[in-house]
Order: sequence, then structure tokens, then C-alpha cells
Amino acid sequence: MKETIVTRLHCAVCPSDPRALRVARGQSTLVDLRAGTAIVAVEGELELCFRDHSLAWLGSAAPVTSFSVREGEQFVIGQHGVVAIRAPHASAALRIAPASSGTSAVRALLRGALPGLASFVARQLRRLA
Repeated sequence: MKETIVTRLHCAVCPSDPRALRVARGQSTLVDLRAGTAIVAVEGELELCFRDHSLAWLGSAAPVTSFSVREGEQFVIGQHGVVAIRAPHASAALRIAPASSGTSAVRALLRGALPGLASFVARQLRRLA
């Protein structure tokens, strides 16, 4: 069984964020997401529904997994698939943080480390000279 991660964000995201996706009360939207993608509830409460990929052979008989994500919380998708996002009580806003691929994470790490490494090497060469 896959582990589900729901965490509370301590740094509040600005509700007027123009990049936030708005969902009206009772409205739902379907999104196809990669594993590791985070859905962040910026305003209001969201209901997320999806089917487990490992039970795809059951077709429509596969049980639907449902989670509530409150304002300020995030849900990280454990597997690739289609997720239905609904605002059950009042309108809500959310942001989708794409999963980082291993190569882009390594590139970001190297971009951050290389300037520091270069200055370290330059200092060491100046000391030797």
C-alpha cells in the first residue's frame, strides 16, 4: 500500500495569488498529474478523488480514494493518474506544484553549488600563489 502524505504549510500562500486555480462551490475539475505532484489548498477546503493505479484491472469497480485538504495544507500524489478536485462547501483556490524530476533537482543543486565551489578553488589557488 502506498503512503499518503498530507502536510500543513506554515507559510501562508497569498489568497490573491494570480496563479491559483479557482474552483466554485460544487464545481469539480479533472487534472492528470505525475507522481510527486503537490496540490496546495490556498483558500477553502478541497476534496480530492482518484483511483489506485494498481487496481486499474478492475476498471470502474476499483474503489475511489477520497481526501479532504484544508486551507494551508498540501497533498502529494503518490502515483501518476487523474485526480478529481472539488470544492464541497464553498469556493476554493489551489495551486499545483509539479513534481521535480531527478535530473532537474540535480541540475538545481549543481547550479547552486558550482559558484561556491569556483570561489573556493579560486581562494585556495590565491593562497598557494
